[in-house]
Amino acid sequence: MNSKGRRRTGYLFLIPSIFIIVVFIAYPVLNTAYTSFLSLRIQTIRLGGKFVGLKNYIDLFQDPLFIQALKFTCLFTVVAVVLETVLGMVCALIMNRKFKGQSFVRAAILIPWAIPTIVSGLMWQFMFAESYGIINQLLQSWGVISEPIKWVTGAKYAFWSVIISDVWKTSPYMSLLLLSGLQTISKELYEAAAIDGAGAIKRFWYITIPMLKPVLMVSLLFRTIQSFRIYDLVSVLTSGGPANSTQSLTLFTVKNYFQFGNLGYGAAAAMVTFVISMVIAMFFADGIKSKMEVPKKK
Repeated sequence: MNSKGRRRTGYLFLIPSIFIIVVFIAYPVLNTAYTSFLSLRIQTIRLGGKFVGLKNYIDLFQDPLFIQALKFTCLFTVVAVVLETVLGMVCALIMNRKFKGQSFVRAAILIPWAIPTIVSGLMWQFMFAESYGIINQLLQSWGVISEPIKWVTGAKYAFWSVIISDVWKTSPYMSLLLLSGLQTISKELYEAAAIDGAGAIKRFWYITIPMLKPVLMVSLLFRTIQSFRIYDLVSVLTSGGPANSTQSLTLFTVKNYFQFGNLGYGAAAAMVTFVISMVIAMFFADGIKSKMEVPKKK
């Protein structure tokens, strides 16, 4: 087969992928972007929408509920990703060592991640329950608290109930990704550093972290975007309450689009979420590329 034939065959193999991208990604994004410039409600969808330009976006950034959702989403993303990365790193370092029952521990630690998010949310909602939840019962029996805490319905603790639930579920995912990176680091590097007198902290800081940076950047990329698009956990656990204090951008979008039937406004919120997610992805992609580039010889 000549070069033209091979090139043609390659293009043919790309057709299914291009079709999927166009139908399931490009078209929905473009259609949502177009809808965001319309005044369109589900009750009058057959009549079509009226073009209003940037009005939906202007109204969006003047909406206190949207600003609250944006603040919650950003704060949640930062806190959750930091805690999950630290806890995931600790678990990965432990699992990277040889010990009795290592295989069992590696399998068991993935159980929270394997549980569907909706099931996980319902489970934590039950445990956080004010009157019969096991968490309040344990804290009271240990003398930590004198009266039950309103984990889900109280404005003071609702944010942390979402954080705890998400960290519990997703830290194993981070530990799995980081463990895969740790296993690629040559043990000879640690042995040589130990011979030179480097302690555990120095070996971690000067060997583990630099060698793990590409995997760490990919892990942070996945978790940051996933956290920024959080929906199902807050929907099940708190429904965005109390007083919309735990309403995420995605939950705000879904409520406006489907529950309130304000399609143009909901589409604008979706596009803002999409653009921010793309900026995050581009930031991490640039970091990943710079970490994986091989310096050119002069």
